[in-house]
Amino acid sequence: MLKQSNSLTWSKIFGLYLFCFLSISVCAQSSEPIRIIVPTAAEGSTDQLARILGVGLEKQGFGRVLVENMPGKSGSIAADYVAKAKPDGRILLIGTPSSHSIAKALSTNNGSALPYDPINSFSLIVCFAQAPYIFVVGPAGPSSFEQFLVNSKANSGAWKYSSTGVGGPHHLIAEYLFSDVSLKLQHIPAAGGARAIELVSNNEVQAMMPASILALPKVKTGQIKALAVTGNQRLKALPNILTFSELGIPLNLASWYGLMAPAGISKEQSEQLANAVMKILQNPSENKQLIDLGINIIDERGSEFEKIITQETTIWQTVVNKINLSSK
Repeated sequence: MLKQSNSLTWSKIFGLYLFCFLSISVCAQSSEPIRIIVPTAAEGSTDQLARILGVGLEKQGFGRVLVENMPGKSGSIAADYVAKAKPDGRILLIGTPSSHSIAKALSTNNGSALPYDPINSFSLIVCFAQAPYIFVVGPAGPSSFEQFLVNSKANSGAWKYSSTGVGGPHHLIAEYLFSDVSLKLQHIPAAGGARAIELVSNNEVQAMMPASILALPKVKTGQIKALAVTGNQRLKALPNILTFSELGIPLNLASWYGLMAPAGISKEQSEQLANAVMKILQNPSENKQLIDLGINIIDERGSEFEKIITQETTIWQTVVNKINLSSK
């Protein structure tokens, strides 16, 4: 009886070991680190999300995860790099409107072709977050958007606004807004979101229109002031700040963030990574952190993710055409 019991015990142990072994992510079976390529400078909103995912993937057993910033050409340098990489699940991209929808709109407006296809060059793993844009001013700036309009028009084009670069979402959405309200401000591009926000908080420029994840921490500490948000609903974190819709300005664009890989990774790898990302974002601490930053957590994969890119490309094309901007 004792011998039979030992045999049964070892059988169970072996079975458990085999189950655990087979359950290990395909992506974790290589000694090579996973590299998450970020199409923006460090400390910006995209960089913050990439680092949250990097830590979470390591905790889930995917091995070492490196976050690499590869800014330039509004995200298209990073996107092109990943599109041409080996499809083994080790090189990933945090895709954004800049690298995909806007890049496509700019190239179309310029009559040129992107070196990659925003959809077909990638495995669209999961679009996991959306964030509204917030119109912000310095701590000594106007207390309402209406007052901002009055003051800026009184300064006859002398006021400035910052962004993360020509052709980026902060630039385009600000220009779109200004064209709607007959306003002209000087554009001051900065090296990354953190620096662009700093220009506002130091009163070196008068305004910016960053995504909520970049703006809210500075708003909460009083370093900048929020005057309005995009979308049809007020942010829970800023319940007293009006939406542009409430101001009579139809401005409903939001930033989105998605995990991608070069086209051709296996369906199993894609599903494992997508499930891992959602598990990270559903963790209570990460979930609260993102909600506090005005982030809406979503789970759009494959064709649904493709639909987001396609629909937004049409919208950004309208914006680009309206302000007559090309990718040059």
